Order: sequence, then structure tokens, then C-alpha cells
Amino acid sequence: MTAFWIAPLLLMPLVGAPLLLRASFRRFPVAAGVVLAGAAGAILTSFVMTLFALVGRRWSLSAVAAAATLLAWALSQLPAFAPDPALPSAARPGLASRLAALVSAGAIAAAAFATYLAAATSPDLFNFWGTKAQRFAAASEIDVAYLKEPFHGFLHPYYPPLVTNLGAFASMAAGRFSWEGAIATFPLLVAALAVGLPGTLGGSRSRSAAASALAVSAVSIVGIRAFVAGNGDTPLVFFETLAMALLLRSDAGDPSLQWLAGLLLAGAATTKVEGLPFAMASAGLFVALRGGPFRSALETTARLLGPASLALAAWFVFGASRGLFHEYSEYGPFATLHLEHFPRVASALAAALAGAAHGLPFLIPLVVVVVSGRPSRASWTAIGTAGALVAFLLFAYLHMAADPRLWVMWSAARVLMPVPVMLALAIAADGPAEEPSPR
Repeated sequence: MTAFWIAPLLLMPLVGAPLLLRASFRRFPVAAGVVLAGAAGAILTSFVMTLFALVGRRWSLSAVAAAATLLAWALSQLPAFAPDPALPSAARPGLASRLAALVSAGAIAAAAFATYLAAATSPDLFNFWGTKAQRFAAASEIDVAYLKEPFHGFLHPYYPPLVTNLGAFASMAAGRFSWEGAIATFPLLVAALAVGLPGTLGGSRSRSAAASALAVSAVSIVGIRAFVAGNGDTPLVFFETLAMALLLRSDAGDPSLQWLAGLLLAGAATTKVEGLPFAMASAGLFVALRGGPFRSALETTARLLGPASLALAAWFVFGASRGLFHEYSEYGPFATLHLEHFPRVASALAAALAGAAHGLPFLIPLVVVVVSGRPSRASWTAIGTAGALVAFLLFAYLHMAADPRLWVMWSAARVLMPVPVMLALAIAADGPAEEPSPR
């Protein structure tokens, strides 16, 4: 059953293929292209399922897959995807690249072994991610009546829909929801990052491979220690990492890459609530650091945030039209902060990070960035986004009127999982910048 549940998710590259087969994306190695196509296919499939729910049409596998593939083809016809870029010359992997691949393989094996032993399983998979996906698959739609039940408030009806949509899609294909398949997405996404990230980053092959190995190792170790198998954190960091990798390339000014990064940011924004501040921070920093005329900045912003705005608009219109939700809300008014909790939050945050392998997955990327010398201008997109995520998390924790320490202890490490990944990517930034320090 697990294989039948996973198979539709592994076929997502076919849905995104019309987009990634365009000439503009011949710059990517085959492995990176397949991973990016799979990410695009998953995002478009979820978006189509949300649109179907919005107009009141039940899901069917063939209709959803056909509509998502057609949408990918329609996007591929945008003029931005027509130019044929200069293809980089193929280079043989050096010793550093081979060692980095070995490290990544170890990280994948660790994630797979922990998942097999059920040592990384997320309690939230049973609390709401899997529960909602199972129910939606049975109903062939987003079950509004089920979400409206007062007793079901713990299901967080306002949570973005991508994970539950794709879980329902896989369940419809397999005939039922697979709990084992859901937790298996953790090592599978770690493996997808290991395979696709070096080629997505571009630039120096050895540096990209090293940065990718560091990022993949951080995801694997933090994911195991923070019990993320089966929840939305690994898909979130998957989309965020690929989007940032595109923004750090030297050719990130290419409109086609910006549209693709925008699609990946839409995936992040529709995966978890914290995906939206990530999208806003990364896009804002990218535009600000590149500078240029106002019109050019406006167009870049539209490419990077337009897909996320459209996807979230569809979700919020659905929620408002069904009387489910009209905002992200749970812990109190947006402007109400309980600053008296800051010492408690800070101490609990330090303890939570220390509980994830003594904090090494967070400390090592930070040390590497520091000893690598003065960060390039492009690197600050990743570093600044990491800082913005920390600030957002503190902001969220300080909204809780009660003592937030328990909440911080069980959530901080996994919610901050993108931070070490962003720091790792910063060392491979290939954007227009000064030469890196010889150190």
C-alpha cells in the first residue's frame, strides 16, 4: 500500500514537465531539472485542487492531473521562458564533490533509518495533517462540514492546503491513506534535495556540492530530532531551499528563473503559515540587494510574489466563502504582544535548539558562514531571510497569553529548520558580488 500511495507523488515531475522542458531551463542538469519539475508539479496539482474546491467541483485523479499539466503548459508559453540560455560546460566531479555526495548519502540513510524505526514520526501527522488528508480523500473534496465541527477546531481549518491536498491525491490513487507513506515523505524529500540542490545552485561545483551536503545534513538531523516525518515542515523546507537556491544564482536576474522561484515560493506559502513570511522576506531582500530602476524592481517583485498571492487568494476566498476562516488566527490579535514572556521564550528557544543534537545543526552552518569571510552581497539574501524567520518566530511566540515555554520546546527546532539551510546556502551564493575570501 505504501508504494501505491507514494507513486503518484513520484510522478509529479510529469505534471511539471511542460514548464521545465522549456529552453530557459536547459541550464539545469537533468537531476536538478527532474526535482524542480516535481516541485512545480506538486504545487500546480495542489493549486488546481483548491480551485476545484472553490468552484464546488469534486476531485478526480484524471481531471486534477490533466488540469495541472495543462496549467504547467500554459505557464510554459510565457515569453520569459522562450530564450535559450548559454549552457554551462559540463565538469567532472572533483574530490570535494564526491566527499559532499558521500555526506549527503549518509544524511539520507539516517533519515530513512529513523523513519523506518518510527523514530522521527510527527505527532501532528495524527493530530491533523494525516487526519485531514484522509477525510478529504474520502470526500473527494475539502470537507467543509467536517472542518466546521466545533470539536474539530484542533484541525486548524485555516492552515494552507498543499500538504493535505497532495495527501488526499495520493490516498485517492492508492484507495486509502497510508500512514507509512506519509512518514516516508521525510527521507524522500531529503533525497530529492540531495539530488537536485547542487545543480540548482549553480556556480562552483565543489562549493555548491559542499553547501548542499551541509544543508541536507541539517535537514536530516534536525528533522529526526524534531520528529518531522509526516508533517508539513519537510515539504516547506524543500520548497524554500530550492527557491533560495535559484535566487542565489548569478543568472537570477533572468525573468524565467524569477517566475520559477516565485512558483516555489507559492509552494512554501501554501504549505505552512510561516512560508508566507519566508516568501516576503526572501523576495524583498532579493529586490533590495539587486537595486536597479523602480520599474524593474516592481516587475521582479511581481514575478516572485505573484504566484504566492494568487494561490493564497484562492485559499482565503475558499475559506471566507464557506465561513471557515478569513485570516491566520489562533493565539490572539496581531498587534498584541506579551513582552513579559521574552525571557521565558529565549531560554526555552535555546533549550529546544540544544536538544537537536546539541544545537550542532544550527551552529555549524553559522560558524562556516563566519569563517568563510565577509559574505557577498548575494549571500545576504539567504542570511537576511534566516534572520527574518527567527524574528517571525519570536513574534509568534510572544502572542501567547499563557506561558509559551512548552509550545516553544516542542516546536522551535522544527520551525527553525530552514535557518541552518539558509546559512549553508549563503556560502554558495553565486550572484553578482565581490570575490570570496581565500579562507
